[in-house]
Amino acid sequence: MSRSAGRPPIPGRSEYGRGTAAAVAWEDAEQRLRDARYYWLATTRPDGRPHTVPVWAVWERGLLLFATSPSTVTGRNLAHNPAVAAHPDGARDVVLVEGRAERLSGQDAASAAHAYEAKYGWRLDPTDAGMPFFALRPQVVLAWSAADVRGTAARWEW
Repeated sequence: MSRSAGRPPIPGRSEYGRGTAAAVAWEDAEQRLRDARYYWLATTRPDGRPHTVPVWAVWERGLLLFATSPSTVTGRNLAHNPAVAAHPDGARDVVLVEGRAERLSGQDAASAAHAYEAKYGWRLDPTDAGMPFFALRPQVVLAWSAADVRGTAARWEW
């Protein structure tokens, strides 16, 4: 899957900074995603209301891997609508990932379980239907640093 880089449109208002810094590099955005411990995951209920929840996740091979029970609000939302947005905790160095979540199985789920255990020290059974792994496949990633939003804002699309 190819990725194109660009700059998002940002209003020319003074509170966004002077725009003196370089845009966030993809490698830095990925490092932020790898290093985070907690991520906020946003899904949409069937009636259109949003739902957010903090989760543990792993950024690996260009995917955000996470687990959730199909019986949770998040799991039910994903079954209805796989569109999801996620971002690491915090607002100083921002990375927003928008895309679609896919339920993993087989070797993909086993790989996710291994990565999850390596990061968090907790092993989930990749064959447990009660706590399956999902992969958020990015369609758009946005990143910036709060110190200079205008100067550092970057956008990648797939």
